[in-house]
Amino acid sequence: MKILLDTPVIIWALTDDNRLNHTARELISAPDSLIFYSVASLWEIAIKNQKAPEKCPYHEKEIMEFCSQAGYLPLDIQAPHIFGVRNLKLRKDRIPGNYDPFDRILLSQAKTETCIFLSHDSVFENYEEGCILMI
Repeated sequence: MKILLDTPVIIWALTDDNRLNHTARELISAPDSLIFYSVASLWEIAIKNQKAPEKCPYHEKEIMEFCSQAGYLPLDIQAPHIFGVRNLKLRKDRIPGNYDPFDRILLSQAKTETCIFLSHDSVFENYEEGCILMI
């Protein structure tokens, strides 16, 4: 099973944070799971760390190294992922709000690459995409 981790989920998995629930831990550690992290997450971490290091004390290069050590596979942003952003299905009854470009590219990558997208962020409840798994 192919799984793309949302940015906070990457950090939680690498730091053994208790916000990562039992289901997520089982999926990530399952022998048949291929775990991916997106370079978009590294970019997001870099921006958040520069803006507010007290809130995001992680460095994108260290996260990339830890992902590699954990056996997570990198997922580069490709043109089909960008084009796929236009095809994301929003729910008709969605909650109005700001649609973060990092969230949208991550979801598009998961959909394009036929991965399960593992997230905790309620913003993804605004989408009608079968690849989303909320933890």
